[in-house]
Amino acid sequence: MKAVTACQRCRRRKQKCDLKRPNCSNCQSARVLCLTYHTEKQAEIPRDYVSNLEAQIERLRQENVELRNTQSQERSVSREISAALPDTSPTRFEPSLLLSGSPATSDSNSSHVQDLVTSVRSVVVEPSRQPRFLGQSSGISLARLVMASIRLDQIPSLASENSRTDSSSSVIANEASLPPRHAADHLVEVYFQYRTPHLPIVDRSQVNEAVENAYLARSNTRPSNRSVEKDNFIAYIVFAIALCDMSSASGGRPAQSEGCFRSAIAWIEKIITYSESDIETLRCVLLLAQFVALCPSWGSLWHLTGIALRLCIDIGLHWESEEHAINMDPKLLHDRRRLWYSTYQFDRNLCITLGRPFGIIDESTQVQLPNPWAVTRRSLTSDSYNFDIHSQRAHNHMFTLSKLESEVRHVLHSHQWPLKLAYPRVNYPAWLQDIQPRLEEWYNTVPQPSKAHPSSIFACQAYWDGIYNNTILLLYRPNSIVLHSSTEIFVSFEASCKLITSIKTLQREGKIDVMWKWVYHLFMAGLAVIYGLWNSKEIRDRNSIGQSIASLQSCASTLSAMSETFPGASGCRDAFDTLSSATIEWLVTNDAEEIRQAPFDFDKQVKDLLYELQPPPRGGIGAAADNSITDMSGIMSTDNSALCEMLSSAAQWPGFQEMDFSTSVPL
Repeated sequence: MKAVTACQRCRRRKQKCDLKRPNCSNCQSARVLCLTYHTEKQAEIPRDYVSNLEAQIERLRQENVELRNTQSQERSVSREISAALPDTSPTRFEPSLLLSGSPATSDSNSSHVQDLVTSVRSVVVEPSRQPRFLGQSSGISLARLVMASIRLDQIPSLASENSRTDSSSSVIANEASLPPRHAADHLVEVYFQYRTPHLPIVDRSQVNEAVENAYLARSNTRPSNRSVEKDNFIAYIVFAIALCDMSSASGGRPAQSEGCFRSAIAWIEKIITYSESDIETLRCVLLLAQFVALCPSWGSLWHLTGIALRLCIDIGLHWESEEHAINMDPKLLHDRRRLWYSTYQFDRNLCITLGRPFGIIDESTQVQLPNPWAVTRRSLTSDSYNFDIHSQRAHNHMFTLSKLESEVRHVLHSHQWPLKLAYPRVNYPAWLQDIQPRLEEWYNTVPQPSKAHPSSIFACQAYWDGIYNNTILLLYRPNSIVLHSSTEIFVSFEASCKLITSIKTLQREGKIDVMWKWVYHLFMAGLAVIYGLWNSKEIRDRNSIGQSIASLQSCASTLSAMSETFPGASGCRDAFDTLSSATIEWLVTNDAEEIRQAPFDFDKQVKDLLYELQPPPRGGIGAAADNSITDMSGIMSTDNSALCEMLSSAAQWPGFQEMDFSTSVPL
């Protein structure tokens, strides 16, 4: 390219061009980019295009030189260690072998080797102080993967202290400061009232310590032996979750909650990169998942759950031997059990709803439920102490139901497997007789709602009724895998009507947490009601037309209310309105000919509507044909995830292929 004498704008206007600046004075006053013409590209390019490229090349050259120097230093150290070691030293040495040394080695050499060994041993003993990477050479750190699962237009960074004090930064303006102390104590109390079904990720003493130390750090009286980053993160994320739960006219306080979440994210990189232990890293990931479960537009609950499960398996939380239970510190053992079952609950809720494979099968896990009485000891007469015990008992009951749901889905799904000696097919009638009394026993042993905190979701009978009847519906709902009898269709109809009533109550009282999951449960219940009315004369005879219409209208109105806060529910709402209107019209007609003809027209209408609900194939893969929904029993199958994926896509962000790993911790 020829030497630049003037930018294109100055050439056209025949003005004098000042080439000493990246933007000449004329372009700068006109607020336009200084451009020049590239003869080979035959296009206009920024005037400083070549100089920018040269600067990038020089920077890369310097980085290459630094890397070569580092590698040469490492090779030099290796040669020194090899020269100092005796010939019989093993290739994979231990620090104790190095320290023993050879008698013939000089004192100075021996001292030098011992210093090297001390440094190497310190690195080996404290691996958590180094960034965690996924695989030996992937270049993707765990912190980067976690941050890629969070949706932030501009992620706050702790790369420099100036970024946290610059008042002109738009990111910092969106962050929240610590509230007044009395307000913080109230938010902590709201968090542990469990107004939505949170999980026992942190106990009250851990949160109280973190909040106390966060306020001490703000007053420049940093406590000794404490991680300020971790305390600030726990305090802010707890505030963010509690603000989602606080009742208000709009259903929570999204603006304040968003500010606290942004403040928490400002600390997450350092916590994950330099965490004291993998347990604390797991706790932070689960707290992020807890917030994203309540506000799904802020991240991908699926990816955060997968990261948490991988950490659990790496740590070994999924398997507890008798030796662990006897020799491990009781407080640590209780903490490990709580974190494992919190991760397990996230995985099971997602996989059972979405129809995806489990992250880990139940046969590969062996962990006792957390002891409800192992919480931090306070006065036995303390109300908060009794509420914490009841909450842990309620959580244990939720975990037990998740195990039963896992078994139900496993048995139903195994009917599609090819017959093998290693995987014999379950005797379905015998298993059904076995699972029924276990489910009834679970429902009859629900912890008394009257002993829970009045604001807790565990004090709401509708919640327990809802999750129980949803499991009954999962077991008995018509599907293309197992042919159910008319009696089982009637059971699914009754469970669906009860589930619709429970979800309506929870929606009215603001107790819905993962909105897309409950939309799916409600839509499945509504379809089961419609299916029963069209396919079972016994159901139509035992239920009056008024009762049937009331159930359909209750489902439709609740879906409509949910779609106001979750736009992803609008497709289900519109489809159900059409199906329920056709069902009501068919129920009230008295024309025999229309009764005979209506089912054929209705089947066609079902196919058209359910086809519209299918999500488009991802990544250009034509997988939709295998999952295409052709009838109502097909969409209610446990192996059909088309509707689930549609709701998941509407609720979560982003797809894995869209995730940006370029931000966050530098390589």
